[in-house]
Amino acid sequence: GPSPTSAPTRTSTATSAPTATPTPRPTTAPTATRTPGPTTPPTATRTPRPTRTATSAPTATHTPEPDPYFTVNTGLVNVRTGPGNTYPIIGTVAQGERFDISARNPANSLRATWLQFCCVNEQSGWVYAPLLIVSHELSAIPIATDIPAVPTATPVPPTATPVPPTATNTPIPPTAAPVPPTATASSSGGSSGGNLGGIRIVSENRCSHYNADDYSYPQSVEPQIIAQQGGRIYSPYTGRYFANRGETDIEHIVARSEAHDSGLCAADNNTRRAFARDLLNLTLASPSVNRHQKVDKDVAQWLPALNPCWYVNQVVMVKRKYNLSMDRAEATAAERVLAGCSSTAMQFTEPGSAPAPPPTATPPPASGAGGNCDSNPLGCYDDNGNGRITCAEARRHGIAPVPRSHPAYQYMRDGDSDGVVCE
Repeated sequence: GPSPTSAPTRTSTATSAPTATPTPRPTTAPTATRTPGPTTPPTATRTPRPTRTATSAPTATHTPEPDPYFTVNTGLVNVRTGPGNTYPIIGTVAQGERFDISARNPANSLRATWLQFCCVNEQSGWVYAPLLIVSHELSAIPIATDIPAVPTATPVPPTATPVPPTATNTPIPPTAAPVPPTATASSSGGSSGGNLGGIRIVSENRCSHYNADDYSYPQSVEPQIIAQQGGRIYSPYTGRYFANRGETDIEHIVARSEAHDSGLCAADNNTRRAFARDLLNLTLASPSVNRHQKVDKDVAQWLPALNPCWYVNQVVMVKRKYNLSMDRAEATAAERVLAGCSSTAMQFTEPGSAPAPPPTATPPPASGAGGNCDSNPLGCYDDNGNGRITCAEARRHGIAPVPRSHPAYQYMRDGDSDGVVCE
């Protein structure tokens, strides 16, 4: 029959399926590196403030107070070697001049205070305080440590044999008139330039070209003039008070061109400017007086309606201070005015009063019998008695043109200095 069927091949036991390799879990993705945000800037290290030194707030810089000074308030004031009238005089200072103060005499002398300053004639000197305008309280000024001893008069030993008086009747010629004493703060008035001692009497001479710019001055002097007049906006020439400074002119008592012809034509420009700004020579006047009446006239040609004594005295002091000359007519007029003055202080009118009228000229008396014209030309030709002969007067008397040799010439103004007037 059929072949025996071989036993079926035993299917081998199923091979154990290999243990499934566990599928590795997906690797946990690394945590995403966190992209750092913008780095927070480090907190700024706080720079420590500098330790505040416990000092007080800085004191504002203190502007040092100016040194004390004085301005001469009246006329010519004597300067002495020490604080008192017993000390020798070494010079004078004039109204308007300013000096720094170095010291005063002791406190127990405040009722008669003297101030030390430098310098006059290159020497330290002393002046009497009541005649000055002082910038500081007197008690604030240091006391001098070098006050000289009070001089004592050295007795003159008697001569062995007295000198008998001279047996002749020959008169002794007078000595030069003494310089008047320095003004004191009395009720009788101010100082006097006094006589004309020290002033040259010569004809005017324009030795160089006159230029007003050489005599410049600032408008800032006007408040100083007002202060000098006690705060008054006032013209001493007419007694007029002004409502404000705009109504006035700054007036040179000795006109600049007249001073030029009297000596400043040979001076340097610094001296000319000092002259133009000197308070001793400055006052106020209305434009009509300054520009149309006085102009550049001297005291022989013009006198103010008010205060002629003060005016002439100021002219004398200014001319003496700057070594200016006078011609003969000016000197004669100045002496005539001062001879009749009891005071040279500036006189003030009552505010609101009418200005003084123009002065009435009084002709000088003729000298000699009949008023000889050679010896007394003013008596012959000066019709208005102002101490000056004008071209109109010269022509009226038939003497024009007037040469230098004519006796009237010295009383006339030779503007071009050619030796002939009214040609």
